[in-house]
Amino acid sequence: MKSKLFRHMMLPEMYNLDVGDDNKIYLEVSGKKDGIPVIFIHGGPGGHSRSEHHSLFNPEIFKSIIFDQRGCGKSTPYRSLKGNNTQTLVEDIDKIRDFLNLKKFLIVGGSWGATLALKYAIKYPEKISGILLRSVFLGTMNEIKWAFEEGPKIFLPELYKDFINLVEDKSKIIESYYKKICIENSKLHSWVWHDYERILSQINPEKSIFEDEKKILEREGLPNSPFMELHYIKNNFFMDNNEIIEKAKILNGIPSFIIQGRYDMICPPINAFNLSKNWKSSKLFLINTAGHSSSDQGIMDKMLECIKRLI
Repeated sequence: MKSKLFRHMMLPEMYNLDVGDDNKIYLEVSGKKDGIPVIFIHGGPGGHSRSEHHSLFNPEIFKSIIFDQRGCGKSTPYRSLKGNNTQTLVEDIDKIRDFLNLKKFLIVGGSWGATLALKYAIKYPEKISGILLRSVFLGTMNEIKWAFEEGPKIFLPELYKDFINLVEDKSKIIESYYKKICIENSKLHSWVWHDYERILSQINPEKSIFEDEKKILEREGLPNSPFMELHYIKNNFFMDNNEIIEKAKILNGIPSFIIQGRYDMICPPINAFNLSKNWKSSKLFLINTAGHSSSDQGIMDKMLECIKRLI
């Protein structure tokens, strides 16, 4: 059964907000002008918002805000790394809040968007009226090791074999891909990383092999997410290890829901489980029919239910 999303009939208000460091971030505001404010945070690093993200929120009730993080989507300069770190992205969210004169707001994010939502809420709990997270990523290197090496090695060995065969140093796979993508600007390695992550994020991918190299090289442009992700991975996501888990108790008392696919290969359920243990007031829902993607069966329905419960 398809989830009942909401149509936003009016064009959104669109802004290019100067956040410093020569960066302007693109944002959209849709729905009820005096409605319950909610900021939706896209994934990545290196993803982008889509206008259909507004459709999670009833335009007769909510004032929904989406934006492209620094260097992403319609934000400029594209692929910019200037001032691009976790702390500045958190402050960019607060600049959006200030620009729109929001006293408090709901914050919603999935995967890397969940990381930023947590980081913001931990720093500014007094500005948050409710939290909804999907597919929790805590910004640790253990998660990266699992997502790109240990997990695929066990569950998709044929894909993993092809992934590591594209680098010479098999003992330093992530470092080798960083060099190929962020330093050498390799088109092949950029698209292979992109496709690898896309396949891993799907509970039932159409195919679990890479396209022929010739076809990959015929594609236009370069995907943004491998470049941005590896920039953040190289810098340990600009965070101390386990800092989100250790500080999660700050969020106690804020109405909060965590939605997690049982078979998420990118952000395994142990992340959400451990977070909820340290965050007693949060409510965790494990979806037995889902992996990482928000389009997996059961995820969207539970998100819509939890959004209604946050009103």
